[in-house]
Amino acid sequence: MQTLENARIHKTSWPFYALLGALTSVCALAAWSPLGQAAAATQAAKAYVSNFKDNTVSVIDTDAGKVVATVPVVAGPHSMAITQDGRTVYVSGDGSSSVDVLDTATDKVVKTITVGKTLNGVALTPDSRWLLAAVYDENRIAFVDTSTQTVVATVAVPKPHTIAISPDGKLAFVTVQEPGHFGLVLIDLATRSVVRTLALDKTPRDGEFGYDGKAFYFTQAGVSSVQVLDPASDRIVAQMPTGVSPHFVGYPPGSAFGIVVVQGPGELLVFDPGTNKPVRSVAVGKQPHWATTSGDGKTAYVTNEGSNDVTVVELATGRTATIAVGNAPRKVVVQRAAATAGK
Repeated sequence: MQTLENARIHKTSWPFYALLGALTSVCALAAWSPLGQAAAATQAAKAYVSNFKDNTVSVIDTDAGKVVATVPVVAGPHSMAITQDGRTVYVSGDGSSSVDVLDTATDKVVKTITVGKTLNGVALTPDSRWLLAAVYDENRIAFVDTSTQTVVATVAVPKPHTIAISPDGKLAFVTVQEPGHFGLVLIDLATRSVVRTLALDKTPRDGEFGYDGKAFYFTQAGVSSVQVLDPASDRIVAQMPTGVSPHFVGYPPGSAFGIVVVQGPGELLVFDPGTNKPVRSVAVGKQPHWATTSGDGKTAYVTNEGSNDVTVVELATGRTATIAVGNAPRKVVVQRAAATAGK
């Protein structure tokens, strides 16, 4: 609204103030939108989405909220892991025996590592020194030395699916999908040996440590809840009800919330890790598969395998935006910040 004082400004000055006002409005809108929030939080970091049926990875500029590159990768890209500095993404191939090494400076594959048949989950140690890969058809976990990009050790684990490494880098939980012998296998990373196996009555789907290491969250086929395990005692300390078919679950660093991808209703369930109670459910796309968060933990990125897109969710409010990607997107990783990625 124009005031009396503003009305006295010389008429030749008004274009400058009009432009200033317009720019202010645009900035306010960008900050309000989920994509604007993601950009501010991650300093225009990039997100990487594996498209299972395209054999590609979509590269998203989180500032612009659009795909800026498409990278051909191994057949059936199944899982991904990104180094702490954001410079390297590892992509495992369900339809191959290899892990592709993607350089985020050029968004090109710079090396392919032969690991083993039918690769499932991959995970990096907190210092990015070791990459663990689940070799499903060969019943083992492979240890890849990231300084040489070669396999240097292996641990026998039956039908390993996903891998979660504790925040202190000492232990790894592996979800085991061997028929009739479902469970969670705990590996000591220093000795590269199995410490113990926790038997389960249902097939485990995903398991993730909370960022503080105090809880291990996992989901199971046919169970409409998240199991909360105390890793110190191996006891289930809580069961958090969800909708039908919960899949990915996580409590990311920097976030006040935990998140669960619930495939049945097509939702992202946001929960309070202190109480293990739901805060809200946010509608996303069709057949959601996986999720991750921005470096500050405020924004979630959810892959929707059935609608070929990614839903961007502002966790504090539930606001959403949608970005089209490739065919059957599954996994997603995000740089913590572009500045640490050498850009």
